[in-house]
Amino acid sequence: MKAKRIISLLLALILASACLAMFAACNLIPGGNVVTDGGDRTDGSWKDVDFKGQKIGFCISVNKYDECTFPAADIYTRGPDTAGSNEVAKEVLARNMSAAETLNITIDYTEKDLKYNEILEDVRTIVQTSSKNSPDVYNNDMYGLSRAMVDGLLWNVKNPGEGVKNYFDFTADGWYTEFMKGCTFDQEKVYTLAGDYFIDMIRMAWVVYVNNDLFNNNAKKMPSWCDEGVSAFYEYVAEGFWDVDELADISGRVFVDGGAGLRGETEPEDTIVGCAINPVVDWVISASSQVTLYYQDKDNGYKPMVMDSIDTFQRMSNKYVEMADKLGVYYDELVVTSTERFLNGNFLFAFSRLGEMESQGLRDFSMAKGLVPVPKWNQNEQDDYHTVVHDQAELGCILNTAKAYSAASALLQYLNEESEKAVYAYYEKGLKYKYNSDKNARIMMDIVRDTTDSPFGFQIGSLCQQLYTGTGTLKGLDVSANTTIGSTYASEKDAYFDCMNKMIEKFKTLN
Repeated sequence: MKAKRIISLLLALILASACLAMFAACNLIPGGNVVTDGGDRTDGSWKDVDFKGQKIGFCISVNKYDECTFPAADIYTRGPDTAGSNEVAKEVLARNMSAAETLNITIDYTEKDLKYNEILEDVRTIVQTSSKNSPDVYNNDMYGLSRAMVDGLLWNVKNPGEGVKNYFDFTADGWYTEFMKGCTFDQEKVYTLAGDYFIDMIRMAWVVYVNNDLFNNNAKKMPSWCDEGVSAFYEYVAEGFWDVDELADISGRVFVDGGAGLRGETEPEDTIVGCAINPVVDWVISASSQVTLYYQDKDNGYKPMVMDSIDTFQRMSNKYVEMADKLGVYYDELVVTSTERFLNGNFLFAFSRLGEMESQGLRDFSMAKGLVPVPKWNQNEQDDYHTVVHDQAELGCILNTAKAYSAASALLQYLNEESEKAVYAYYEKGLKYKYNSDKNARIMMDIVRDTTDSPFGFQIGSLCQQLYTGTGTLKGLDVSANTTIGSTYASEKDAYFDCMNKMIEKFKTLN
């Protein structure tokens, strides 16, 4: 009898576990006192929405990466304990307090100090164990969340299921809809959230820093279109003429060899160096060029596709490697080191992230500084700039085990719609940059923000390869390996198509 009881108990536990797993997979709402309908919005107002004190578990990242000198992003999502004199923090705290009061909710924050490669396992553990302390909202790195998405651990926020009150409206201001379309294989399934609330999207945007004083001091060496100085250069960029050829040309023009004779390569000790780049820059230029192996056909419902021809990719790669080999372009190993080289004062350009302007080093930089978007790969073949966001950018999602989906959707919708003041304060105060009074800064940062778009080619494409080949690239297919790209792709094209088709089939099984 005792043995039968043990067996019965084990069967009960197994069945209970199976039910929990099915619940997580089917996105059902748990029973209890969860408020699933807080009321309707009228004419865009939240005044009739009331969640009666519903608690929302909100998990945020407090991780700070070694390769970044700017702080973690939690101050822009949760806010600090007290704002003090921090104008950005004041706006963040005011926004979050307003959300809690307006929606009548309680936000229960938890913090996670996890690196990008630890996030998937954390999400998996929470969801598969149906943890009673599961957060509803999970805010962390794009790298980890995209992997959690394809593992079926996140809630489809576009179509959450029958009977579920959903407050998301991605047509409202504040959402980066193009970026979100690039984070999925099926436009009816949206799992990761990107918008103004997630200020880390802006911080992790790649830009090119400009030493304005050095530019003006070398105005006579510049091409005729910008021989009047850096203001003419910014006008040129705003008109859409900034590309890799211009970057290489200007870098060579300003180069001054500080040694005895021409060494044949640029060194950090040279009197003036045109541009500092690093190993990450090859994919930054590749992704911003939108010349890629994987893409979404916008004329065909954003259908995922694999390039039939690699010719354009090959030409873009050749151009990048030619630029990187020129005098005046210094190649460093680390992103943070490239930025430090720029702060020496003798580098004209440096590729880095917008958030570096929060760092003490850039704030203390004695010379006048500016920034421009990452150049086009070819102004004759690329209509617009495309700003790349590093895959460490923190996005949001709702976990499958969320107990308060409706309230969480209302909260995130509210936060995004009310983030304009926080974003403005970040530009004006957080970056310590006169966004309001510096015309060039305002125009350039608007370009960067407005051109942040689809990550499909470099993020989802890479994810597809990793899941089915175990590596981010097939046999070293990389921009910097320019001589082998065409032949490698031609010999392995079937593998790319196979990877994509398997991913699409897998995605069909997700809710």
